[in-house]
Amino acid sequence: MGILFGLLAALGWGGGDFAISQVTRVIGVTQAMFYVQLFGIVAISAVLLVRHDLPPTDLSAWGLGIAANVVNVGGTLLLYRAFAIGTLSIVSPIVSSFALITALLALLTGERPGLLALGGAALVIVGVVIAARSPGGVAGRPRGVIEAMGAAVCIGIYCWSISYITPTLGIAWPVLIGRLMAFLVAMALMARSGSRPVRLGRAVWPFAVGAGVLDTAAFLCFSVGVSGAYVSVVTALASIFSVVTVLLAWVFLRERLSMSQWAGVAGLLVGVLLVSL
Repeated sequence: MGILFGLLAALGWGGGDFAISQVTRVIGVTQAMFYVQLFGIVAISAVLLVRHDLPPTDLSAWGLGIAANVVNVGGTLLLYRAFAIGTLSIVSPIVSSFALITALLALLTGERPGLLALGGAALVIVGVVIAARSPGGVAGRPRGVIEAMGAAVCIGIYCWSISYITPTLGIAWPVLIGRLMAFLVAMALMARSGSRPVRLGRAVWPFAVGAGVLDTAAFLCFSVGVSGAYVSVVTALASIFSVVTVLLAWVFLRERLSMSQWAGVAGLLVGVLLVSL
């Protein structure tokens, strides 16, 4: 079952990230975060109602859930920023390298990766370096790379920590905590800038709703997966979400990368898989 839910998480994050990129490029990072999290709250609340999940009474579990989601919200902000300014076919594979962070944390907490995982880690690093290079000898790096790296670190930490949270907090409550915290951060950012929620146009509505539902479903599937299988296995499968995102960007956005960047992306994706085997 862990394999199934890992793959479902990959599909949800892949489709959700593509939708998020479309929303951020139209209404901006803060507004997109506001609406995507709002729809996500509605989706996960419906799950809690259907499951009749009562709030846990363990305060320490709530503390862990909030602490983990502080990191996750930081990753969300960086993720939205990367999608808003960067080339989706580059930043998405870089974000998927969160599996390397999760694997390193697992190593520090007692797990011992094999040679394949170590080789995968090296491929991830090389892939990020190659994919992040500007084509044609242009100085600098493509936009969004730094933000994507930061998002990978934050998401990697969250994915490592979630296995310690679900046994006491359940599979759905951590997701709701994350959605609520990100929503409140978006509201605070809008209040600080003196802005209000914009009116979504007809072209943006489907992407905003789809992003909220798919992203929330992916987090829920990941929580279900790690509650019954090794975190490394579920993470490896979930991290291939960028394949979905890259394919969608290639088909619908006509994003074109240089041959060296495609090689970097391919190496990164292979490395991501090897890291957690």
